[in-house]
Amino acid sequence: MMKLAYGVWDGKPYDNRKGAAAAAPPNVDLELFDHFNPGNPADIFLSDRGFLVFNANASLLRALFLHFRKVASVSCGKCTPCRAGAPLIRDMLDQGLARPDVDWKSLLNLAEQMAATSLCGVGKTGPLPLIAALRHFPEALLPGGAREGGFFTAITAPCIEACPGLVNIPRYIDYIRDGHDDLAANTVLRHYPLVGSCGRVCVRSCESACRRGRVDQPISIRNLKRYAADSALASGMLKPTQGSTTKEDRVAVVGAGPVGISCAYHLLERGYPVDIYEAKAEAGGMIRYGIPIYRLPKDTLREETDIVASMGGKFFYNQKMGRDFTVDDLFNKGYAAVFIGCGCPQGAYLGMDGEDTSLDGYENGIGFLERVYDGVEAGTPPVLEGDAVVVGGGNVAMDCCRAAARVCTGTVHLAYRRTEADAPCDKEEIVAAREEGVQFHFLCGQKNLVVEKGQITGLRVVDMERTEPDASGRRGVRPKEGTEHVIPCSHVIAAIGQKTDPNMLSDQDGIERDKKGCIVINAAHETSRRGVFAGGDCTSGPRAKGPTTMIMGMGHAYFAARSIDRFLSHEEVPFDSRWRMSEWIAQGKLLDDGKPVPLKKRRERVSLHELPAVERDHNFREVEQTMSMEEAWAEAARCMRCYRVLSVVTAQSIPGAAVAKEES
Repeated sequence: MMKLAYGVWDGKPYDNRKGAAAAAPPNVDLELFDHFNPGNPADIFLSDRGFLVFNANASLLRALFLHFRKVASVSCGKCTPCRAGAPLIRDMLDQGLARPDVDWKSLLNLAEQMAATSLCGVGKTGPLPLIAALRHFPEALLPGGAREGGFFTAITAPCIEACPGLVNIPRYIDYIRDGHDDLAANTVLRHYPLVGSCGRVCVRSCESACRRGRVDQPISIRNLKRYAADSALASGMLKPTQGSTTKEDRVAVVGAGPVGISCAYHLLERGYPVDIYEAKAEAGGMIRYGIPIYRLPKDTLREETDIVASMGGKFFYNQKMGRDFTVDDLFNKGYAAVFIGCGCPQGAYLGMDGEDTSLDGYENGIGFLERVYDGVEAGTPPVLEGDAVVVGGGNVAMDCCRAAARVCTGTVHLAYRRTEADAPCDKEEIVAAREEGVQFHFLCGQKNLVVEKGQITGLRVVDMERTEPDASGRRGVRPKEGTEHVIPCSHVIAAIGQKTDPNMLSDQDGIERDKKGCIVINAAHETSRRGVFAGGDCTSGPRAKGPTTMIMGMGHAYFAARSIDRFLSHEEVPFDSRWRMSEWIAQGKLLDDGKPVPLKKRRERVSLHELPAVERDHNFREVEQTMSMEEAWAEAARCMRCYRVLSVVTAQSIPGAAVAKEES
């Protein structure tokens, strides 16, 4: 286990160098620092909460110099304390590495002034480990004694760490505030091409982490992304790096959903010839067929998937793995690597007693949404005669009931066996569905279909009640005796889950799968078969909040593409420094300092204009409207730019750290 030599954490100094004591911060798990990359322990860790030195022979002065060299390089230049102070501090620390006659008192004053008067987190928190060292351990800042090893710095923020794609959210918000919508959109474009689509359907884990929410309300991050994307697309300024084939190795991507599209995009950026095999007739995967047009216009999606084609990606449609080709077939065609991003394309049924899935009027949510999409695209939306019941509580269930409300001649009901608060869907979706006439039945469990003469006439349900909390504090539900009743209906839609296609792989493909049929991958997204990588829902299974898997899957694709690149370039799968730092941050809760947020004047969050509920009936026009320029500026101005600078010095060099540093 790691032992702390000395350090300062949350303002308290610790010094174990002169005795056998093992004092350490009570809220820090030192085992976290046992290794950064395998076999490579941390010598020093620096953050806004202070610094920890594990190897007394390691040079704290050198670590602070490298840390401030990064701070100076990322300073945006908008405020004098950071713009002028960071390079001065960097140069004074550099001077200190060579000789001891640095004016440490002046350096401390400069660092304190920079921290107190800078306008954002880079300038406010970057100097804090230096200030802690100068106040408590000035004798440790001596020239010489530098130990060569590895070094990595991440510039991050709570919203960035909450985003599975690690998108630099404060940066693109800053660009919007400055009127550079194209630069804002292209900041996101570095991570994935589906900027406008994600700006409409992402479930905004970043907003849950936004520190502005502790002042008034979180920044409307998703809607600002949408604004930037729509503006850049309209002006023709959404410009990806133009692909040019510089590599000989060809890569096959299986699946043209968000995961496959994103992986292909990043590989094309790196110069690889990429072919994309898609089982459907168009690209987009579940966000094309599973997310209704009133939430995501398909013209927007089409423009973004076309980006990959414009970069040189070749699409092969109506080509399904397991039916039209196998993994062996791809390697026999000369591909040097394969990425599988097939998702979970099959819907699940309810599994009720006596269930007959062939009954007219009974379908799963995925099949229903695809049927609606095909009809709307053809100009002849399906019609559900009579009433309909949707079963489920996730976002797919919300999509189903809101889509059904547009094509049903009767009333649409939603039955969910738990409480409204327990429903994993976006709460705004429940509000919108109610506005559109959907009737909700919470604590309502399904029993069986009621069928007369081969036709569905209702769904037999039972009221549920909550149980006492179990050992984990979670409350279950159980049926209430004597409460069975029937919801009359002609249609029942099961929106309770999705699953992988069991026929896409066989044992002969040599790719390990788990009990649920999901592909098993390692941290680099490599499967058990050499040269085959995978990501997205086909590796993890669907989650209750469907769109979460979109952004999470695109995060998978980003790192998988880097792994494929390194695999093909160096015949090895790389270590990813930026991803590892995020693991440290999450496991050690390193951004949870417990400090109050700065006092800010309350400013109301900008709300999107919506198509009135009375105008949504029997049409699929987009409900939410894009912000105006003035609204986007006002919302962007609420961002507090809560950046943090975290650095690690390791005993040995870190493989791939230079690449990770460039992309962090």
